[in-house]
Amino acid sequence: MIAVVGSTHDDILYFESIMANKKEEVIFNRFKVTIGTIFNQEVLLMYDLYTSVLSASIITYILEKHYISLVINVGKCISIDKKFKIGDIIISNRVIDVNVDLTNIHLPELGTIPGFKRVFEVQKDIITYTRQGVNKRTYAAAVNATFLSSDNISDEVLNKLKDNRSIFGETNDLVLDTTSAGVALACTLKDTPFIIVKAIERPIEKDANIENYLKVLDSYIDLGKAVVSTIGDIGRADILKGGFTV
Repeated sequence: MIAVVGSTHDDILYFESIMANKKEEVIFNRFKVTIGTIFNQEVLLMYDLYTSVLSASIITYILEKHYISLVINVGKCISIDKKFKIGDIIISNRVIDVNVDLTNIHLPELGTIPGFKRVFEVQKDIITYTRQGVNKRTYAAAVNATFLSSDNISDEVLNKLKDNRSIFGETNDLVLDTTSAGVALACTLKDTPFIIVKAIERPIEKDANIENYLKVLDSYIDLGKAVVSTIGDIGRADILKGGFTV
């Protein structure tokens, strides 16, 4: 089974619309999970995940309850690199968790959990299949990037990132979201592959607005087609490996 998870219902609506043999369940009396088939591949859909803390908890539960071979986190993100445009489809090379404050730890790196990696690499074969999915099914161009993931995207945090784009050791091809670190953490602990595929909603210098969000919704069709193609291709190939990858 492949899990596709997002923050809003819009994030997973395309997949829901083409899914067959649907059945629903509710976990923790709140989160709706839809299970069905896409390209004869069993797929689990869910949304309402807005932070990495929540994503890590819920994804861990799902991975314990179901046999999940791959988790795909979809939705929208903020561009830090100025070359990205609104609506661009971004595929993760890696995820860097920038949530953790370790003021009591001697000389910590930002985002580091003691004894645990803060950088989560995505399996290269999955990146390749996802890029092929974009190329085969859409007229869009997929762009690989590093996802910085923070539950806090206040003006203070955004201003720090604008002023010092290399603060987390990366300077180019950067985007920001609020859920991918939790997905990456849960998948790594459970030895399950993952990938993040999101559309740029806005540059870090600009505030969110309805016009940009509507552009993202248009991109969701291309994003959905690409991910669905990836699901089909991965379902026919034995490429999935869990754990930390290089």
